[in-house]
Amino acid sequence: MVVEAGCILSAAKERAAEDGMFFPLALGAQGSCQIGGNVSTNAGGINVLRYGMTRDLVLGLEVVLPDGKIWDGLSTLRKDNRGIDLKQLFVGSEGTLGIVTAASLKLNPLPAQRATALVAVASLDDAVALYRLARRECCDLMSAFEFMPPTAFALAQAAMPDLVMPLSNEYQAYVLMEISGSGLIDVADLMQRFLELGLERSLVLDGVVAASESQARMLWNFREAMVEGQVKRGRHLRTDVSVPLSNLAAFVREAELQLAAELPECLAISYGHVGDGNVHLNVLPPVQTSEAERHAIIKRAKSIVNGVLADYRGSISAEHGIGREKMEEFRAALPPVQAAMLAAVKAALDPEGRMNPGVLF
Repeated sequence: MVVEAGCILSAAKERAAEDGMFFPLALGAQGSCQIGGNVSTNAGGINVLRYGMTRDLVLGLEVVLPDGKIWDGLSTLRKDNRGIDLKQLFVGSEGTLGIVTAASLKLNPLPAQRATALVAVASLDDAVALYRLARRECCDLMSAFEFMPPTAFALAQAAMPDLVMPLSNEYQAYVLMEISGSGLIDVADLMQRFLELGLERSLVLDGVVAASESQARMLWNFREAMVEGQVKRGRHLRTDVSVPLSNLAAFVREAELQLAAELPECLAISYGHVGDGNVHLNVLPPVQTSEAERHAIIKRAKSIVNGVLADYRGSISAEHGIGREKMEEFRAALPPVQAAMLAAVKAALDPEGRMNPGVLF
């Protein structure tokens, strides 16, 4: 499917669905974000686990180059090994090398069946273990595997008071998972058998499987409203980090311990995408905190999180990009050889530095 850069993501998904096809990029902001922005930031979302990042979903691009020339790379080929894949230079480059004006998107058959479950687990360690089990038992049918702390539900209900928590909020961690498929596989039965296996292995403590699309939507509303609930608390530290999956639980545990020791008045909330090691570890100051105090708290909290992240050799940007906010950290951690390579690419395509100055370069 070929769309212009200004196409709203949800509109692209709806148009694909009309023909029985599925564009899997899924974001909380899909009702307002545009394909051009998704491409330029290499957006991630909840379906990365199965379908990959935006760069994995783009077959071709049309780009206006800094000198005004138009590169027509709108290929629809799924296999094309003719040298360097130039489109990948522009995916995730945040508008620094050219302006994306259109994209050719990779579609998949629209899944005929979905099974969504909210599961309680004893810890983030058990959530990771459950994910590894799901990878073995559900194979490539698993499209989402999100973890949330118990504080997520109070935040979600603050944003959407009508939400009803289907499980007790007394557990230490929760997993929101989804499997989907078409054809001969009964995904509802697969989900039920998988959860029974999780119970046998003492990884699942409790759980509920959505019995309808509306119930599945309600479960996903918790995930989305949790973010809105944080916004209602005022300006706060929002992170988008990633670590190797084997270090995910240890990283979160250590970062939260340090935050609790140094900023005990703040609420640290960690949630994200288990399968790709992507954590949103956010720090919320008390509601009545002044803007000056918030600024100081956010600065200190960021230093703590990034310090622990460096120990685990993680990334400061898993899916949201660098922009201007993370430029200082990005440049400070960039190896010299990599910095020189990036500078050479920039000099070749945009020698006068016209494109989005102050970002990445």
